[in-house]
Amino acid sequence: MKHQSMIGFVHVFGAMLLSIILSCGCTEKTKEIVVQEFNMQMTGDSQIFSEDVLDGELAETHIKHMVYAGPITESVSLAEGYVNIFIFIRGTGIMRADTLSFPLEPETIAIPSAYGKVRIEVGENDTLHYLQFVKKLSPEDLEDLKTFPEKNKYDIYFTRFSDCESYTEKIKSPNTVSRTVLPADIIPRVSLGTVETKGPDAVGAHEHAMLDQLFLGLTGNDITVHADDVSAHFTEYALLHIPIGSSHWATVEENKIMYYLWMDFFLTREGQEWLKTHKPISKDMSSNDDN
Repeated sequence: MKHQSMIGFVHVFGAMLLSIILSCGCTEKTKEIVVQEFNMQMTGDSQIFSEDVLDGELAETHIKHMVYAGPITESVSLAEGYVNIFIFIRGTGIMRADTLSFPLEPETIAIPSAYGKVRIEVGENDTLHYLQFVKKLSPEDLEDLKTFPEKNKYDIYFTRFSDCESYTEKIKSPNTVSRTVLPADIIPRVSLGTVETKGPDAVGAHEHAMLDQLFLGLTGNDITVHADDVSAHFTEYALLHIPIGSSHWATVEENKIMYYLWMDFFLTREGQEWLKTHKPISKDMSSNDDN
C-alpha cells in the first residue's frame, strides 16, 4: 500500500512540476515596445519647459524634450567628454556659438562639438521644440574621433533633413524616400536617418542585435511598429525604443504617412558594418534600381 501511495505521489508531483514549467514558459515576459509622446502644450506663464524622455532606456544617454516660448535667449552648457545632439522638431529660432549662427527650423540637426556652450534665441510669438541627446563618449570613442576625416570634424555639424543624401534598402519599397541625416564618421557609434512614404506601405522585418535603435515620429507620422509578437501605434512628436535584438517592422495604412527619424546607437564600432546595407543613390541612378 505504501508503495502504491509513493507511486501516486510521484505521478502527482511530476504532473505539478510539468505544469509549472509549462506555465513559466507561457508567461515569459514579452519584450515591450516603449513609446513616449511629448508634451507639446505650454501651460502657465513659464517660458521654458523640460521633460525627460525614455529615461533609463539608453545606456549612458540622457534625452530631454525642451520647449522655449519667445521672446527668450537661453545659454546651454555642453560638458566635455559628452556629445550633444540637438534635433529641432517644431518652431523656429537661432543657434549661436561665438560668431557662428544657424537658423533653426523643424527637421534640422545641430551637433556643436567644438564649444562649451551655445545660445538659443527664440523670437516673440514663436515656440521652439527640440530634443537634446547627451551621450557619454567612451575612451574608444575618443580615440576613434582622432581617425575621422578632417572634413567631418565640424565646429558645428548642422543640416536640414531634406538636404541629406538619399539611400535605398532592400527592406523598403521603391516609394520610400530614405535619407542619411548623420553619417557614421561624424560621431562614433551613432548614425541617424529618415524614412518617409505614404500608405499603404511597409518597412520589412529585420533584426539588428548590434545596436539600440530609437524612432522619432516626425510631422504627420501615423504608423504601427511591430516587434516579434507585440505592436504599438506610433505618431508624430513621440520617441519609440525598438526592443534590442527583436524582429521588427513598420506598416502604414492607406492615405496615412510614415515619416520618422531612426537613431542607431551601436554597441561596438564593428556593429556599424550594418550600415553597408544602405546603398547611396548617385545622381545618375534611379531610385528604382535593384541594389
